[in-house]
Amino acid sequence: MPKGNKKVKGPKVNTVITKQGEELKVFEDLGDFETYLKNETDDDEFDNQHCQVRYYPPFILQETKNGDPERIKDTANCHSKKFVRHLHHHVEKHLLKEIGAALTLDNLKFTDKSKDAQFDKVTWHYVEKDCFVKDRNFTLQVDVSCTNDTAMVDVDYRTVPVREPPAEEQQQQQNDSLI
Repeated sequence: MPKGNKKVKGPKVNTVITKQGEELKVFEDLGDFETYLKNETDDDEFDNQHCQVRYYPPFILQETKNGDPERIKDTANCHSKKFVRHLHHHVEKHLLKEIGAALTLDNLKFTDKSKDAQFDKVTWHYVEKDCFVKDRNFTLQVDVSCTNDTAMVDVDYRTVPVREPPAEEQQQQQNDSLI
């Protein structure tokens, strides 16, 4: 078969139904996750997604020979200040910008940022409450965490639609504000 006729494969994703009945998409690779986000803005369900991805950060793979995960140092975890600093830089400067670009939100600024540092885990929380894509309003929440026993990074990505109150409630709120 000629090289030009290769079948184009989409992102590798596993879909899991949680106990609460929520559909969760789990990715094995950061590239597959980003490809999925870019493709999902064409879908009508892009404002109601829950995805998780677990990956080795690119700066860790660059430190090893040929990107071999077996050669990652044991000290690359949340106890290393250098690791945490580089991971935070990767998240702020690369991951969040790529998520914004995939959603066609070029000026995405997370207004609600926080860091939760515990002995065995560091988690950064990013929330943007008013995202508009294709005239649809939704809340975007990204949680990035790393643990003390591995260099793997866990990303929890969630979009929740913001429902407008019914017209009667809006009219009542306007009338109340006039009084």
